[in-house]
Amino acid sequence: MKKHPALLERSTQPIIQPDQLWEKGGRISPVAAFADEASDDLLLYYFLRSRRGPQDNALCLARSSDGINWTKPDYGLGDNIVMRSCGNPNAWGEFYPSSIIRDDHEPDAAQRWKMIYWDCPDLKLGSGICLATSPDGIQWNRLHSHPIITGANDAASLIDMYPGAKTPFKEGTHFIHQQTFKHNPNLPTERDNLTHMHRVISVWQSKKFDGQWIGPVRILEPDTKDAPDLQFYWLTAFKTPSGNYGGFLNCHHTIDQTMDVQLVSSKDGWLWTRENDRDPILPLGPRGRFDCGLVISIAQPVIWRDRVFVFYQGRPTVHDAQPRYPEEKSQPDPGIGLAQFSLDFMKFTV
Repeated sequence: MKKHPALLERSTQPIIQPDQLWEKGGRISPVAAFADEASDDLLLYYFLRSRRGPQDNALCLARSSDGINWTKPDYGLGDNIVMRSCGNPNAWGEFYPSSIIRDDHEPDAAQRWKMIYWDCPDLKLGSGICLATSPDGIQWNRLHSHPIITGANDAASLIDMYPGAKTPFKEGTHFIHQQTFKHNPNLPTERDNLTHMHRVISVWQSKKFDGQWIGPVRILEPDTKDAPDLQFYWLTAFKTPSGNYGGFLNCHHTIDQTMDVQLVSSKDGWLWTRENDRDPILPLGPRGRFDCGLVISIAQPVIWRDRVFVFYQGRPTVHDAQPRYPEEKSQPDPGIGLAQFSLDFMKFTV
């Protein structure tokens, strides 16, 4: 396993904070980033977990000409919110836009932008993964009045498949990689919220984005080379210029409740190889920094101006919301961080 290029730059403090009136007191995390084809700006979708409660959570859109300084434009209602909850309470989880792609192979311009999100559009059916599309990334259309996948949880990501790709489910157009569970009575559970349940990664596949989804099939889980408390919390797949897939494997360490990000690669989206000698590509920040307790990246990387930009959520608290270093008199504010790599970051040998 080759070592991947070192970071060129990484945030020492958040590049975006919840500083607008409608964001005050909330917590934000990146969902997806894109290069704007018209202006050459960066676009960043981020999730606002509102202090007022889950039904006020929102998907917001910011833009930048340098990747460091960000504006939050008015998209019609006096704020930069482009999607809100349907308004129903969720029995499990909360309204959460978890993945957005710009599908270059989509012939219908009205559906070029695609999203999966967690919500509860029908109280009788319960919460689950829902679908939405957009012609411009701003005006979003919910495709169904029901979830397409219920059960498990909202830790899921979407990727469009390479045309003609063959998998155990034969041909398809899209994958959803989702966190699912495996019973493990030997898992250290001193501070974990799922007793004896081990988080693993499963895949769903469709022949059409708004058609039938087949799965889940468990495809990635910790092995004997991993620490016994390691869990795989989230896999975000992304395409590489070589025609393979890379992936951010968000790792949860149940004993100390920290989270960091490893790098994986795949030819087909099913069989994954652990890269970088299993060392985190996005490790925790040093003590006292905003990202010293939890680092998680669910946004696909974006190539922009000869660099690879990776946005992530950084917190001084860990998964169960406790401070990583409780003895510190003051805790830094969490926020969105940015890691910048050279273009060699996208060169995988699968």
